[in-house]
Amino acid sequence: MGKISISGISDDSRLVNKGDLFFIIERRNFDIFSVLKEIEPKVSAFVARSSQSKKLKNIIKDTPIIYVDNIQKEFYRSVDLFYEFKHNDLKFIGVTGTNGKTTTCMLIYHLLKELKIPASLISTVKYCIGPKVYEAERTTPGFLTLRKFLKEAKDSGSHFLIIEVSSHAIEQERIKGIKFERCLFTNLGRDHLDYHKTPEKYFKSKKKLFLDNKRTPALINIDDSCGVKLFRSLPKSLTYGIKDISDFKISKVSLTKSGSHFDIEYDNKIYSIRTQLCGRHNVYNVAGAFGLIASLGISPRKIADKILSFTNVEGRLEVIGENIFIDYAHTPDALETVIMALRNIGYENIISVFGCGGDRDKGKRKLIGQVADKYSDFSFVTSDNPRSEDPELICSQITKGFQSKNYEVVIDRKQAIKKAIGLLVKERKSLNPKNKKSCLLVAGKGHENYQIVGSKKIPFKDSEVIRTIIKDGNNPS
Repeated sequence: MGKISISGISDDSRLVNKGDLFFIIERRNFDIFSVLKEIEPKVSAFVARSSQSKKLKNIIKDTPIIYVDNIQKEFYRSVDLFYEFKHNDLKFIGVTGTNGKTTTCMLIYHLLKELKIPASLISTVKYCIGPKVYEAERTTPGFLTLRKFLKEAKDSGSHFLIIEVSSHAIEQERIKGIKFERCLFTNLGRDHLDYHKTPEKYFKSKKKLFLDNKRTPALINIDDSCGVKLFRSLPKSLTYGIKDISDFKISKVSLTKSGSHFDIEYDNKIYSIRTQLCGRHNVYNVAGAFGLIASLGISPRKIADKILSFTNVEGRLEVIGENIFIDYAHTPDALETVIMALRNIGYENIISVFGCGGDRDKGKRKLIGQVADKYSDFSFVTSDNPRSEDPELICSQITKGFQSKNYEVVIDRKQAIKKAIGLLVKERKSLNPKNKKSCLLVAGKGHENYQIVGSKKIPFKDSEVIRTIIKDGNNPS
């Protein structure tokens, strides 16, 4: 075999480019061998398992094949070599937990930039790599895509890379080989049990990030029960919360519709914090970001002064119209948190629109119904990425959590939102004083701009739908 010129590395047939070295790695629910002939003209060489040699003789005719015993190991090694990955090129900050990851990551990113420290960001909402912004395909990109972003971030002059780390990313080794400068734990609720099967395994996957980086100072929400468990395994960690033992102690919390005001006590000094973010959960998000950056040796006073300049994260308790909010909340804990945030800032009558995703944890459907029944005054149960499941069946499983009759099932999400806005308009015009303090929460999809029905992504964005309905005549003010 002569010298082979390689312009890139790929393991995804949809993303292969001319001149790539292509690793034939089998996936669940996809036959990689069915597309090899199609992509062969683009590929400079293939890498395959030694055990696949007989099968590949009848598929690949003209392109060199490199056979290896451990393809995953060689894939990692080749990607690191090609994209010149070195541990000290960037300082990595990893944020994990069930809720609050995205907001905390974006706060850290914003504050570092405000403090004139070059940084890049990987998050559920978007990837900000140097001056470029990319649409996020998933919370944490795959190993190869992430390595490409690491090289781009380094080449752009970034000093820090903040990574929102999902449990899937930890289990699937997407962050393999990265040594984190800091790791932060927000909280743990019920999520992704379709993948992890049990809450214990879900927590274990989150915990692995910290155990793999034991020499790294961790910052842990000590008010969360799983945060306490994690702290017991990492007793040298820093903590944040309202508890007296917290290194970054939250106190004197004031919550309003225009934002929040609270104090953080750290190192025997008190820092007054003002933020435009609403809700008690965002107090924790701000405190976590503050504590993490302060732990890097940056002046807490300078950090505190920059917090008010942070506005909001798309799809996270985002105001879309007068008394109308959208939020990404799609777990029982998250829905309860965001509804209580609305109550804490003065809303007495809350209308909710929500559903549950198909082909995901079915056990949470009844639980999320119970939360809506307990904390909302009226709910519209609707579709939320039904995927291959029947949305009517999903909704019927959600309504099993309701003891009251304060709900209506409207399968079409647009119609559910329209009905909810109509109810909000009616209630705010009523003579009942309580209804004057009504609001609408459309939950579950947040920033997402699609509905997954079957295997298709259909354009759909809650914020755009709401604005169109208001423009067409349903004004709730």
